[in-house]
Amino acid sequence: MQRLTEPLLKTGQQFKPVTLAEAWCVIAQRNLLVEANRSLVMATGDYSNEELYLIQRLARTGLCTNAIGSFEYYQKGTAFFIDKNDIVPYAELLGSGHFYTILDPAAKSVSLDTVSAILEMRKETPRYDFNTPGHLNIHNFGAFFRSINQYILRNGLEKGIYVNGLGKNYESYKKALLAEDSQALLEVNHLTDKDIRDFADPLLRAEAPVFIVWERLLDERGIIELENLCMLLDIQAKPSSGFLCLKAELNSQGLYDMGMFPGICVGGEPFDDANKKRMQEIYGQSIFTDPVDLPKRIENRDFAQCFIFNATGTETPAEIIEAVKASTFSVLQTAYWADTCDYFDLVLPASLPEESDGTYTDSTRAAHNSKADTPCPLPCNNLQLFSLWSEQFGLGKLDTASDVFLEYISFFQGGCRSDLRHFFR
Repeated sequence: MQRLTEPLLKTGQQFKPVTLAEAWCVIAQRNLLVEANRSLVMATGDYSNEELYLIQRLARTGLCTNAIGSFEYYQKGTAFFIDKNDIVPYAELLGSGHFYTILDPAAKSVSLDTVSAILEMRKETPRYDFNTPGHLNIHNFGAFFRSINQYILRNGLEKGIYVNGLGKNYESYKKALLAEDSQALLEVNHLTDKDIRDFADPLLRAEAPVFIVWERLLDERGIIELENLCMLLDIQAKPSSGFLCLKAELNSQGLYDMGMFPGICVGGEPFDDANKKRMQEIYGQSIFTDPVDLPKRIENRDFAQCFIFNATGTETPAEIIEAVKASTFSVLQTAYWADTCDYFDLVLPASLPEESDGTYTDSTRAAHNSKADTPCPLPCNNLQLFSLWSEQFGLGKLDTASDVFLEYISFFQGGCRSDLRHFFR
C-alpha cells in the first residue's frame, strides 16, 4: 500500500498535493459555511488517548459540533462503558473457578491474546464455550441472558448484596422482567425451558465464575443483561468472578475515556453543568455539547461536513461512507491510500501508533505508556498535526503526549462514584 506523506486535495476528479497551510485554509473556509452540529467527526480505536483527546477538543470547539463518535460504538450506545471496579482484572482470571466464554475464533486483538494465554495456563479449569459443539448456540445474547435472569427471579434464586439494597432499580427491573413473555424470549434463540435450566443450575453452583466476552458479539441489551445477571447472583462483587469484555481495537476503551460520544465528557462523566463549565474554562472558548442522536443523523445522512480519523485503515462501515458521500465537504485522515479515499475531498496523512508517544487503555481499563519505536516518515506525527490544527482554531498548543496528558487528566474526578454504578436496567 502507498504511504501518504502530504495532504491531497481533490480538484475536479483528481487529487493534487497541497501544503498543510493550504489544507487548513480549505477547512477553515468550509467550516465558516456550516451550522453548529452539522459536522460529523468519527474516529477509530487505534488512536492513542492523547490523539483522541485532541480530536474531541477540535470537534467541540473549532468544528462547532458534538456529533462525535467511533466506528465501533456508534450503533451501540454507551452500555459498554463499564466502571473499572466492575471488570475482572487479567490477574484475577488466574483465580477463577469456571470460565464462560463468548469468543470469535477469527478475531485478533492484544486483549484477546492476553486472555488466550491465561486460558491456556488454566486449561484444567472448567470452561463453557458458547456456540461450540456441545454448548448452546446463541445469536442474540440479550434475549438469552434475559431468559436466564427471568428463570432466576421466577424461582427465587437471586442472592447477595445487589438484590438486598446495593443494586439500584432492582424492584422495577424484577417486576418488568417477570411480566415479560418467557416463551417469546426463548424463541428468539430457539431454546426450551430445559435449555435455560440446564445452563442456569450449574452456574448457580459454580465457584468464582467469570464471563469472558468478545465485545463485538453482544449488542447493548446483551451487555446490560449480562451485568444484571452478575448482580443477581452476587458474582459481580467477588474476586476472580464477574465479567470481562474484550475490546477489538488497540484503544477502544480510550474512545470512552476521552469522551468520543455526544453524551460523555472527557473522563467518562456525563455532560453535566459542572463538566461543561470546566471544559469551557480550560479551552477558553465556546464549546458545543448539545445532545445529538448520532445513529439517526448518520442514517438520515444529515451532515454538511464529515471528518473521519482512520489512521490504520480500519474498514469503514457502509452507513458512514454513505454519510460522507451525501456531505458537501469531507476530510479523511489515514496513513495509506485506499479506494475509500476517493469519496473524500481532502485526505490528510496520518502517523501510525508505533510512530509517536502516547497512552493506550486495555480492556480492564488499565492505561499503558507507549514510546515511539519507529521513525515517522511525515513532517509531523498525529499529535503535532492536531496541535497545529488546534492553533488554527485559537486553541492552546499541545504537541507532546505529556502536555496533552496534563490537560486531559484535569477532567478525571477522584473519589467514589457509586451513584453511577450498580443499576439494574
